Amino acid sequence: MRFGHCASRPTESNRPTIANDALLYCKQLFNHGIKLDIIVSNPAFAFSVDDAGGIEKNRDRALTLEELTFTFQMFRKEADSFTRDNYLACALLVLLGVRKGELTEAMWSEFDLTEKVWYLPNERSKSGVAIDIPLPDLAFQWLDELKVRAFGSAYVFPTRRPSKMPHMGKDTLNRAISKLFDREPGRAVQPENKMGDFEHFTVHDLRRTCRSLLASLGVPGHVAERCLNHKLKGMEGIYNRHDYFDERKEALELLAKKVVPLI
Repeated sequence: MRFGHCASRPTESNRPTIANDALLYCKQLFNHGIKLDIIVSNPAFAFSVDDAGGIEKNRDRALTLEELTFTFQMFRKEADSFTRDNYLACALLVLLGVRKGELTEAMWSEFDLTEKVWYLPNERSKSGVAIDIPLPDLAFQWLDELKVRAFGSAYVFPTRRPSKMPHMGKDTLNRAISKLFDREPGRAVQPENKMGDFEHFTVHDLRRTCRSLLASLGVPGHVAERCLNHKLKGMEGIYNRHDYFDERKEALELLAKKVVPLI
């Protein structure tokens, strides 16, 4: 029962994936203990995902323009707690549509700030496919600021606290967002932090927001998909090796003009 109670807490803070992962890792850990003859049974075996985070639903959350404006207003308002690094990371995620880890673990060696291109290598791309990402002028401005803030670090987002990792932590942004919007366990929701029925969002939803905004700008689907470094489906994905760099550059410049008054 104690295990089930502890595992339910991430669910209450809208983190079912973390709860389910914790259960999986516990089962693996205890199974390893059995192999080493340290224990004779797996105490986590009786628990299922229903006792942890529950069956996970696919998310389709994308922020509206009003929500995006409100969100970055909150980021600026609470600048003492929501750091400038966090702000710029979220802004770049909306503009470039890359995955969180691809950005927060990025190294300056991947960037050509003269040509305004980010060369994301295949070993750091979740899809396993390298991609050259065109940088709109707005992204370049933010990266120029981050270069100064990095204080000579090899990482775009170096860690700001003692840590084994030299770059921003995997859960830093989600925790900062949850704390800002009073979604952490034990914190009461503050009225001034709400916008009507404003629904909680995660960092990955910013990537989905980018895709939604590209569609609203009339960017063709195949170009928008390549902006997110998604593999093209069907026969087009097999035979079309064109990377649409120029088209992606134009699309991201359009997006930059759309979001600059909001962010």
